[in-house]
Amino acid sequence: MAYAQTFTLGVKAGISSSSVDFDNPSSNFTQFKEEDNITGFHAGVFTRFNVLGFMLQPEALLTSSGGKFQMPNADGTGTTVEEIGFTNLDVPILIGYKLSFLRAYAGPVASVLIDSESDLEDYKEAFNSADWGYQIGVGVDISRLTADVRYERLNRPYTDANGTVDVRNKQVILSLGYKLFGK
Repeated sequence: MAYAQTFTLGVKAGISSSSVDFDNPSSNFTQFKEEDNITGFHAGVFTRFNVLGFMLQPEALLTSSGGKFQMPNADGTGTTVEEIGFTNLDVPILIGYKLSFLRAYAGPVASVLIDSESDLEDYKEAFNSADWGYQIGVGVDISRLTADVRYERLNRPYTDANGTVDVRNKQVILSLGYKLFGK
Protein backbone atom coordinates (compact mmCIF):
# COMPACT_ATOMS: atom_id res chain seq x y z
CA MET A 1 0.00 0.00 0.00
CA ALA A 2 2.80 2.47 0.84
CA TYR A 3 4.50 1.62 -2.48
CA ALA A 4 1.39 2.71 -4.42
CA GLN A 5 1.37 6.05 -2.62
CA THR A 6 4.97 6.90 -3.49
CA PHE A 7 5.35 5.51 -7.03
CA THR A 8 3.35 6.35 -10.17
CA LEU A 9 3.71 5.01 -13.70
CA GLY A 10 1.76 6.51 -16.58
CA VAL A 11 1.48 7.42 -20.24
CA LYS A 12 1.14 10.90 -21.69
CA ALA A 13 0.72 12.72 -24.99
CA GLY A 14 0.11 16.25 -26.16
CA ILE A 15 0.95 19.14 -28.43
CA SER A 16 3.52 21.90 -28.45
CA SER A 17 4.15 25.22 -30.09
CA SER A 18 7.83 25.58 -30.92
CA SER A 19 10.16 28.03 -32.59
CA VAL A 20 13.85 28.35 -33.37
CA ASP A 21 16.08 31.34 -33.04
CA PHE A 22 19.73 31.84 -33.82
CA ASP A 23 22.22 33.02 -31.21
CA ASN A 24 25.92 33.89 -31.59
CA PRO A 25 25.81 33.66 -35.39
CA SER A 26 28.93 34.05 -37.53
CA SER A 27 29.39 34.46 -41.29
CA ASN A 28 26.21 34.03 -43.38
CA PHE A 29 24.08 33.08 -40.39
CA THR A 30 23.92 36.72 -39.30
CA GLN A 31 21.11 37.19 -41.83
CA PHE A 32 18.70 34.65 -40.29
CA LYS A 33 15.61 35.96 -38.51
CA GLU A 34 12.98 34.09 -36.51
CA GLU A 35 9.73 33.89 -38.42
CA ASP A 36 6.99 31.79 -36.84
CA ASN A 37 6.08 28.87 -34.57
CA ILE A 38 5.10 25.39 -35.69
CA THR A 39 2.89 22.86 -33.93
CA GLY A 40 4.48 19.62 -32.74
CA PHE A 41 3.52 16.56 -30.71
CA HIS A 42 4.89 14.30 -28.02
CA ALA A 43 4.01 10.91 -26.57
CA GLY A 44 5.66 8.65 -24.03
CA VAL A 45 5.83 7.38 -20.48
CA PHE A 46 6.48 8.94 -17.09
CA THR A 47 7.24 7.74 -13.60
CA ARG A 48 6.85 9.77 -10.45
CA PHE A 49 8.28 9.20 -7.00
CA ASN A 50 6.55 11.16 -4.19
CA VAL A 51 8.01 11.57 -0.71
CA LEU A 52 6.58 14.10 1.77
CA GLY A 53 5.22 16.34 -1.01
CA PHE A 54 8.47 16.36 -3.00
CA MET A 55 8.58 14.56 -6.32
CA LEU A 56 11.05 13.20 -8.83
CA GLN A 57 9.59 12.62 -12.30
CA PRO A 58 11.74 11.04 -15.03
CA GLU A 59 10.13 10.70 -18.46
CA ALA A 60 10.90 9.29 -21.93
CA LEU A 61 9.09 11.05 -24.78
CA LEU A 62 9.12 10.96 -28.56
CA THR A 63 8.75 14.60 -29.63
CA SER A 64 8.52 16.71 -32.75
CA SER A 65 9.48 20.39 -32.74
CA GLY A 66 11.11 23.05 -34.89
CA GLY A 67 10.30 26.42 -36.32
CA LYS A 68 10.25 28.71 -39.31
CA PHE A 69 12.86 31.34 -40.08
CA GLN A 70 13.58 33.93 -42.73
CA MET A 71 16.80 33.95 -44.72
CA PRO A 72 18.04 36.05 -47.64
CA ASN A 73 17.80 34.61 -51.16
CA ALA A 74 21.12 33.65 -52.78
CA ASP A 75 20.60 36.24 -55.53
CA GLY A 76 19.95 39.03 -52.96
CA THR A 77 16.43 39.77 -54.26
CA GLY A 78 14.58 39.29 -50.99
CA THR A 79 13.99 36.67 -48.34
CA THR A 80 12.54 33.18 -48.16
CA VAL A 81 10.75 31.56 -45.22
CA GLU A 82 12.29 28.15 -44.46
CA GLU A 83 11.13 25.48 -42.00
CA ILE A 84 13.26 23.14 -39.91
CA GLY A 85 11.85 20.23 -37.94
CA PHE A 86 13.29 17.87 -35.34
CA THR A 87 12.13 14.44 -34.14
CA ASN A 88 13.77 13.69 -30.79
CA LEU A 89 13.85 11.31 -27.90
CA ASP A 90 13.54 13.66 -24.90
CA VAL A 91 14.39 12.53 -21.37
CA PRO A 92 13.46 15.19 -18.79
CA ILE A 93 14.23 14.60 -15.12
CA LEU A 94 11.95 16.91 -13.17
CA ILE A 95 12.15 17.77 -9.50
CA GLY A 96 9.27 19.51 -7.82
CA TYR A 97 6.70 19.85 -5.12
CA LYS A 98 3.18 18.46 -4.99
CA LEU A 99 0.51 20.08 -2.84
CA SER A 100 -2.82 18.28 -2.96
CA PHE A 101 -3.64 18.02 -6.68
CA LEU A 102 -1.22 20.79 -7.84
CA ARG A 103 2.41 20.30 -8.91
CA ALA A 104 5.27 22.67 -9.75
CA TYR A 105 8.58 21.40 -11.10
CA ALA A 106 11.73 22.11 -13.09
CA GLY A 107 14.73 20.18 -14.30
CA PRO A 108 17.15 19.28 -17.05
CA VAL A 109 16.18 17.56 -20.29
CA ALA A 110 18.43 15.53 -22.56
CA SER A 111 17.36 15.50 -26.20
CA VAL A 112 18.70 12.99 -28.72
CA LEU A 113 17.97 13.76 -32.37
CA ILE A 114 16.31 10.89 -34.24
CA ASP A 115 15.55 12.76 -37.48
CA SER A 116 15.56 16.28 -38.89
CA GLU A 117 13.87 17.84 -41.87
CA SER A 118 14.42 21.14 -43.61
CA ASP A 119 13.61 22.76 -46.90
CA LEU A 120 17.32 23.60 -47.16
CA GLU A 121 19.17 20.35 -46.46
CA ASP A 122 19.34 17.41 -44.05
CA TYR A 123 20.75 18.64 -40.71
CA LYS A 124 20.85 15.22 -39.05
CA GLU A 125 24.65 14.88 -39.31
CA ALA A 126 25.22 18.31 -37.75
CA PHE A 127 22.81 17.69 -34.86
CA ASN A 128 23.70 14.04 -34.16
CA SER A 129 24.73 14.46 -30.52
CA ALA A 130 22.63 14.72 -27.39
CA ASP A 131 21.67 18.26 -26.52
CA TRP A 132 20.80 19.57 -23.07
CA GLY A 133 18.23 22.09 -21.99
CA TYR A 134 15.69 22.67 -19.27
CA GLN A 135 11.96 22.44 -18.61
CA ILE A 136 9.85 24.31 -16.08
CA GLY A 137 6.15 23.83 -15.53
CA VAL A 138 3.03 23.22 -13.50
CA GLY A 139 0.48 20.44 -13.48
CA VAL A 140 -2.70 19.12 -11.93
CA ASP A 141 -3.77 15.60 -10.98
CA ILE A 142 -7.43 14.62 -10.89
CA SER A 143 -7.86 10.97 -9.96
CA ARG A 144 -5.88 9.00 -12.60
CA LEU A 145 -5.71 11.94 -15.05
CA THR A 146 -2.81 14.38 -15.17
CA ALA A 147 -2.41 17.63 -17.14
CA ASP A 148 0.72 19.73 -17.57
CA VAL A 149 1.89 22.96 -19.17
CA ARG A 150 5.66 23.47 -19.60
CA TYR A 151 8.26 25.70 -21.16
CA GLU A 152 11.32 24.01 -22.68
CA ARG A 153 14.51 25.46 -24.10
CA LEU A 154 17.24 23.49 -25.91
CA ASN A 155 20.46 24.76 -27.45
CA ARG A 156 21.82 22.96 -30.53
CA PRO A 157 25.22 24.10 -31.87
CA TYR A 158 25.44 23.96 -35.68
CA THR A 159 28.52 24.43 -37.89
CA ASP A 160 28.89 24.24 -41.66
CA ALA A 161 30.90 25.92 -44.42
CA ASN A 162 28.90 29.13 -43.89
CA GLY A 163 29.93 29.50 -40.24
CA THR A 164 28.55 28.56 -36.84
CA VAL A 165 25.38 29.37 -34.93
CA ASP A 166 23.57 28.21 -31.79
CA VAL A 167 20.10 27.05 -32.82
CA ARG A 168 17.81 27.57 -29.84
CA ASN A 169 14.66 25.50 -29.89
CA LYS A 170 11.96 26.90 -27.58
CA GLN A 171 8.58 25.35 -26.98
CA VAL A 172 5.45 25.55 -24.88
CA ILE A 173 4.19 22.03 -24.18
CA LEU A 174 0.66 20.96 -23.22
CA SER A 175 0.07 17.34 -22.24
CA LEU A 176 -2.53 14.98 -20.84
CA GLY A 177 -1.63 11.76 -19.10
CA TYR A 178 -3.13 8.70 -17.52
CA LYS A 179 -1.70 7.01 -14.42
CA LEU A 180 -1.54 3.26 -14.96
CA PHE A 181 -0.24 2.55 -11.42
CA GLY A 182 -0.13 4.68 -8.29
CA LYS A 183 -1.74 7.99 -7.46
